[in-house]
Amino acid sequence: MATKEKVSKEVILKAAEKVFSKYGFHEAKIYKIAELAGVSVGTIYRFFKSKEELYSEVLKKKLSELQKRVEKNIKNKSPDRALKAYVSTVVDFFEEEEEFFTIFMREMGSLSILDEERFNLSQWYQSYVKKLSKVVERGVKRGVFENLDPLAVILAVSGAMKNLIYARTKGILKSSPQEIKETLYEIFFKGILK
Repeated sequence: MATKEKVSKEVILKAAEKVFSKYGFHEAKIYKIAELAGVSVGTIYRFFKSKEELYSEVLKKKLSELQKRVEKNIKNKSPDRALKAYVSTVVDFFEEEEEFFTIFMREMGSLSILDEERFNLSQWYQSYVKKLSKVVERGVKRGVFENLDPLAVILAVSGAMKNLIYARTKGILKSSPQEIKETLYEIFFKGILK
């Protein structure tokens, strides 16, 4: 059975996700998070030293969920099927987690390197894309993909996904999530498959 402390921390993180999604990091207020979580401001500071630490934990929690889902869905697949599973998983995740995606696009899409360091995300991101680049590396070695820089391919796929999903959420692009996946498959597989 979960302890009261663990439950409180989880409740705080969920409330913080909602408040940060609505207001962004700079405009979010700790007292609003406390109200939504049904705890005192002091309770929040018992778990988190600062607003930055709380924000960082919200981002890390969601990004960890995404990473686990991606790793599960690409496991034991051929390189081309693993890359498709990566695209599909990320598009589906952001569709399901629209509140989180608001944070991700508002804050992560424009963070500077200093902010990445401030929220302790750059090391996570570098590790994540390095793991994903192994899929492309395997494809190159097996002769499935052209001999392109695996890291550059993953960064290009990731950037294209982020931009298409963002354009969809802003109403600029009228494509469904499935159409976004198909567009990405067409663009990248015609570019990297032999």
